[in-house]
Amino acid sequence: MSELKGKTVLLYFSAHWCPPCRAFLPKLIDAYHKIKTQDNDTLEVVFISSDRDQDSFDEFFAEMPWLALPFGDSRKEFLSRKFKVSGIPKLVAIGPSGQTVTKEARDLVGLYGADAYPFTEERIKEIEAQKAAKEEEKPKDGWVCDGDVCTKA
Repeated sequence: MSELKGKTVLLYFSAHWCPPCRAFLPKLIDAYHKIKTQDNDTLEVVFISSDRDQDSFDEFFAEMPWLALPFGDSRKEFLSRKFKVSGIPKLVAIGPSGQTVTKEARDLVGLYGADAYPFTEERIKEIEAQKAAKEEEKPKDGWVCDGDVCTKA
C-alpha cells in the first residue's frame, strides 16, 4: 500500500460475471493508459473483485494493467461498506491526500475519459466550461461549418 501514498487512486469494484463491468473495462483501460502517458506516476487503479471464484478473478484480472486486492481479501468488505457500494461497476477516486474525491468516477470516465483526471469537482467544472465555450462558438440560425467553410443549411 505504500506505493499508493501521494497518488490519485481509483478503487475499481467489479466482477467478471457482470456484463456492465466487462463493458466498462475497455474505457477504464483506455483512460488509464492516457493518464499514465501524461502523468506517469500520479495515478493507480486497484481492482476490488466481487468474483465468485479464484479462476474468474484470475481471468478478469489478467485483462487489467493495474493492481488488485487479492481474491477473497477481507478488506473488500470494509471498503464496500465505507464507500457504500450497492452495485457494480463502481469506481471511487481517492485523492493524493487520502480523501475521497468522488464515488462517481465511473460516470466521469464514461463522459470525459482521461480528461476527467484528477476527477475533482474543479476539473469537471473546467471541462464543462470548455464545452460550453465551444458550444457558443458554433454558428447559429441554420449555418453548418465543415472545415474552413460555413454554409447555410
